[in-house]
Amino acid sequence: MEPVVNTTAFLCGYFSIDGKTAGRIDQIMDGSAWEKLEYTKESTDLLRDFYYPEFVDFCTRTRSSFKLGINKEITAGSKFEVGEVQMGFYPFGIVIFHVGLTFRESTPELVRKTLGKLRNCCFYENAGLDEFIDAVIEPVKKVYSALGGTADTSGVSCPYLVESGNKFKLFQIVEGEAVPKDEKEMDRFLYSCGTLAEYDENALYSTSRDYYEKSLAESRLSVFNNWKALMLLDSVTFAALEVSDFSKKIWTSDYFGMIYLYELYRKMYMYELNMRFRSEKEKASKLFEELQLFERKYTFSSISYNFLPNEVDKAIENNLNTRQVEADIYHVIDQETTAQAAEHESRTNLFLTFLTLMASLSAVWDISSMLDAIVNYEQTFNLAATGYRLVVTLLIVVILLVALFSRRKKH
Repeated sequence: MEPVVNTTAFLCGYFSIDGKTAGRIDQIMDGSAWEKLEYTKESTDLLRDFYYPEFVDFCTRTRSSFKLGINKEITAGSKFEVGEVQMGFYPFGIVIFHVGLTFRESTPELVRKTLGKLRNCCFYENAGLDEFIDAVIEPVKKVYSALGGTADTSGVSCPYLVESGNKFKLFQIVEGEAVPKDEKEMDRFLYSCGTLAEYDENALYSTSRDYYEKSLAESRLSVFNNWKALMLLDSVTFAALEVSDFSKKIWTSDYFGMIYLYELYRKMYMYELNMRFRSEKEKASKLFEELQLFERKYTFSSISYNFLPNEVDKAIENNLNTRQVEADIYHVIDQETTAQAAEHESRTNLFLTFLTLMASLSAVWDISSMLDAIVNYEQTFNLAATGYRLVVTLLIVVILLVALFSRRKKH
């Protein structure tokens, strides 16, 4: 009999809403089948024993979450259970939802194929996913439309539920007898789970060994001997021969429910900010101020008093490339803000120069009139106009020389 695994998986989608809608979330969700998640003082106090208060507040107060119980067994290549769908509303109009799936006693290959179909939300036509679409996607579509989503939701495919990409993100925990004990085989197994594709360096269209080794070196997290994790751009995979109930609870509620969703939010926000900047519909200075607010309130250099949550956070952040994307966006917006400020200053200086020139010409006339009263141009030059012309010309030459000298001195 072929070895099997038990897999707990979460598929994540995300989209954005406008500011007016974001202020009416409770009103929109009120009366629906979705239930708002509330955190007790005891539960948040317990989290603060392990995580920094600002991070706990972000996950339990800043983020507003709702859940929809599905609790249905579905067959789509493999049998799996759909638990619940959760939808989180984040600052700046970012919405992230996830659906929990459980595969019991299934072969690794069957789980990979099923998850591969489920996360490819752009290609649901003729994929045999009618039960999943009716149970999960349709309720999410309704919320998307209620929140002001403008995409056409009539088809079965739903690319609009993944605003920056073409597939759902995947977080999974794989355990069971099919997980290899040999370290090299374990790495191959972990890579196959993370990429949802069998790794065979001898196959023509399989991943090359160089890329495989590079991915493991940069994206694998191995702290204890009983488990390994692989953090890729589109997936996070924890694999172990056996996982205790306590560890699984930490991996699902903390590492996924808090850390992974937080980092996914940061990446999604950066994508949205970049799109707004490229559209040139908003002033760069306004976007720069918003980015500074985001960094001050929602960017945490460290999240936990303990080393392992911080290690997990760094690994996820590195492979989502969040910090580099944030630095790049900060740089280009800062450059544009500086350029716009310099252009504004140049226009202001030009206007001030014009005013100064007008004031100088007025002063020239005043001085010429004063000298006429003193020396009497008509008696000195026979014609008053000659005196005015001479004095005005001399004064203008002096003004130009002073202006030229001052400009050279500044440079």
